[in-house]
Amino acid sequence: MRAGLSVGVIVALVIAIWVAVSSGDDEPATTTVESTTTSATTLATTTTTTPPATTATTSGSTTTPTETTVDEEARIEEVRLILEDLYFRWFDAIYRNDEEAVREAIATERYLTDFRNAVGSLDIPRQPEREDIVVRDVEVLRDSETCLVTYSAVDATALLGQEATLSGVNVLLRSEDRWKLATAWINKGDLWQQDCEIEPEL
Repeated sequence: MRAGLSVGVIVALVIAIWVAVSSGDDEPATTTVESTTTSATTLATTTTTTPPATTATTSGSTTTPTETTVDEEARIEEVRLILEDLYFRWFDAIYRNDEEAVREAIATERYLTDFRNAVGSLDIPRQPEREDIVVRDVEVLRDSETCLVTYSAVDATALLGQEATLSGVNVLLRSEDRWKLATAWINKGDLWQQDCEIEPEL
């Protein structure tokens, strides 16, 4: 596998991360790919919700949320760790072409289709480590027992060898007692609200 990040791989990265831009929104995903003369755009971290939360407890390579009550700042950190775990699982499954493993991180058939596409198009130079995936600037848009919606930036630079940061909305659904990726949108104002009504397919 190539250590560099070609234009084709950049496109594949967009597919691999923001894979489920819903129908009716044909704009490309927001992508920041830095060279030596560009700089990444950093989003401000804000939130307006303070719901009951889940605490991530890690055992080996598995992160299992457990119910607890935390303050706003702690919840944001908790959600950030959930996202990092899901994207680590996503990239690791792509690297290993492991469809069973990716099913532990995704809730919809659409994500499964895009996983299969990413396996054939995304070059990952080595097996991912958890520290390779950095999620920042997390904003919680909705937080309920069955649906968690976030806006954040995902940085896979350490894994892919040059600056590769993407920002967007993730809709997570509760399935098999864990959060899973369900759909993705480009902007906070997009029609993600209806996705909280989706029944998990995986």
